[in-house]
Amino acid sequence: MEKMSYKEKFIQMNKEAKATWIATAIVFVFWWVSGFGIYAVAPEATILYMPAWFMVACFGTWFLTIGLVVYLTKKVFKDFDLNDDTEIEGGN
Repeated sequence: MEKMSYKEKFIQMNKEAKATWIATAIVFVFWWVSGFGIYAVAPEATILYMPAWFMVACFGTWFLTIGLVVYLTKKVFKDFDLNDDTEIEGGN
């Protein structure tokens, strides 16, 4: 577990939140483009007897999400204690 100052913790949490929003946007755009885009280009295309737009939009999004979560946990997120180690003066 990494020791960080109070300010560094908030900077890290902000970085993690922004990265999560970006990953969410990437997943949404992929889902939208793969579903509606494939259907617009080739509505009759199939994969394993299912519509290609459905297979790519559902399963492709699932695999993309897993990949992005693995990336976020390995490269962006850090393990640190949220508790502040400093004592509050005047408290019991």
